[in-house]
Amino acid sequence: MNQFLRTVTAVSTLAAVSLFGSAARADETVTIEGVHICCKGCAVAIEKAVAKTADDKEHPAEVKCAVDGDAGKVELVAADTAAIQAAVDQIAAAGFHGELSSKEVKWPKAKAPKGKVKSLEVTAVHNCCGACTKAIKAALAECDGVTADTCKPKEESFVIEGDFEAKAALKALHKAGFHASLPEKK
Repeated sequence: MNQFLRTVTAVSTLAAVSLFGSAARADETVTIEGVHICCKGCAVAIEKAVAKTADDKEHPAEVKCAVDGDAGKVELVAADTAAIQAAVDQIAAAGFHGELSSKEVKWPKAKAPKGKVKSLEVTAVHNCCGACTKAIKAALAECDGVTADTCKPKEESFVIEGDFEAKAALKALHKAGFHASLPEKK
């Protein structure tokens, strides 16, 4: 009889775990690869950006963030895709970019001018040190028609000059792991 009760109890416990376990939602995970993370300053800036999602008064979200500087990778874990999207928006606002592992989560887009431009001001680009500046300059040097830039260490805004496609310059920055915004026209 004791064996029978133990078996019934075990089966009941497994059934309860199975029932409640299936009702619980699994966390969403999104990985961002190819992010520019050259130093501790970059890693801390990403962590601080993600932490801002918890401070959003309208849509607070808890998002766990793991930054792997050696791999240029960020892993975000949250209860839902909306929370991860909020974190990605904050990461972009902090000036970082990379390849997202999710098709539902998107980077905010800057409306670049069409066609070739002679100069383009970009803002909100993460640039905490000389290594960041060097990476930004190297990325822009790969963009056809870019002849100069005013990028200096620790400055998040600069002007790109030459005769180039604005979208190509933004794409070059994205490929190097940086996100850029364009100043709003007044």
